[in-house]
Amino acid sequence: ADVSSLLAGVVSREPLAVADGRSGSLLERVTLAGGEVLVVKHVRDGGDWIMRASHDHGRAAELWSSGVLGRVPEVIDHAVLGAEQVTGGWVVIMRDVSAALVPGHARISRADSRRVLEAAAALHAAFADGPPLRLCPLADRYGFLSPATARREAGGADEVPGLIGRGWERFAEIAPADVAGPVLAVAERPEPFAAALSAFPSTLVQGDLKLGNLGFTEDRVVMLDWGTQTGWAPAAVEVAWYLAINWSRIDATREQVLDDFRAAEGGRHDEDALRLALLGGLVQLGWDKALHASGHPDPAIRAREAADLAWWADRARDALEVWSPS
Repeated sequence: ADVSSLLAGVVSREPLAVADGRSGSLLERVTLAGGEVLVVKHVRDGGDWIMRASHDHGRAAELWSSGVLGRVPEVIDHAVLGAEQVTGGWVVIMRDVSAALVPGHARISRADSRRVLEAAAALHAAFADGPPLRLCPLADRYGFLSPATARREAGGADEVPGLIGRGWERFAEIAPADVAGPVLAVAERPEPFAAALSAFPSTLVQGDLKLGNLGFTEDRVVMLDWGTQTGWAPAAVEVAWYLAINWSRIDATREQVLDDFRAAEGGRHDEDALRLALLGGLVQLGWDKALHASGHPDPAIRAREAADLAWWADRARDALEVWSPS
């Protein structure tokens, strides 16, 4: 359906805040004359720092118009009803699935985490034999949270790029030197790392499985925010981001989450790809972990984040034994 027909008969609309959103897209909840409630996402081309850093000029609309979202396995509810290009950007129309989403700051059980990973594995299997799609490039995936982005966006309205810059400075100070140097080298120049990952079998990855984008119904997993970070990559890239951004809110150890990922992927799993992808997780979020490990006001959270940073540093060492940015 086109956007105009989906939005026919709007009787009310209200802005919709996103608690953990880091992009500049605008959301609103609209009510139709028949009582149906929809969520409308307005995306301006180049309108936020994430889109600029990842060269996103319409992925959300392309995923819809190309039929990719129509091929997403039934176990996943992407909620999208339509999307189209408009002057200066595009509009995405979704069902209102807010009641199913994981509440802000809530934790999830290992069983629910396993459901997420199994649904993601179904997505990876569905697109395993397809041709690569022109979506988020691997180099952009490992560069959009980089010092270069912080420098390029300095002085902008969004505060996150400034935090990224300070976080990488802190990472260089507190991370072990044998890890900090290579991680920062990849963050500054991600192309060789992206090429190394591209050597492994790739598939479609949703790309942003943070808990703020996830939810659960009786038999489906809700996955929102397809577009900017959706791309073609080894499946291990999906779990590395999922683990790096969500672990403190999952009632499972990191090793248990990875074991559940291995089980979900089955025979398609590649341990060498996972080893490299876990280095990539630190390249993406080392800045954030360093800020929390050294500057969070709660001593217990500082200690937890310091231990988390140490775990990721060890995983980076595992990868650096077989691959080097130099």
